[in-house]
Amino acid sequence: MDEEPSAGNAPVLGADDLAALREVVLRAYPETVPELIGGASVAEVLASVEAAAAAYQRIAEGVAARSVAPAPPAVPAGSAAPVAIDPETLPSVEKIRRGLAR
Repeated sequence: MDEEPSAGNAPVLGADDLAALREVVLRAYPETVPELIGGASVAEVLASVEAAAAAYQRIAEGVAARSVAPAPPAVPAGSAAPVAIDPETLPSVEKIRRGLAR
């Protein structure tokens, strides 16, 4: 038989009721670590919210501190101007290679 709740006696919930309460708490407090929400009574489940929210905040701050991305390198737009090559300065092998490539 169920006991009457009194000041020192919290109502005892079944496993299904505790699971439903946990789901409601997770939806009401999305910025918590879900694995830390739990307990065997309503009071324990509600008390676990504060610790889970604090853990979430610590994790979020740690990730934000580490994920500062460096600025991408500056790359000029467009193509560079062609470089003029003096054929007199090229080695003979390079002159032959270029001649055969045409």
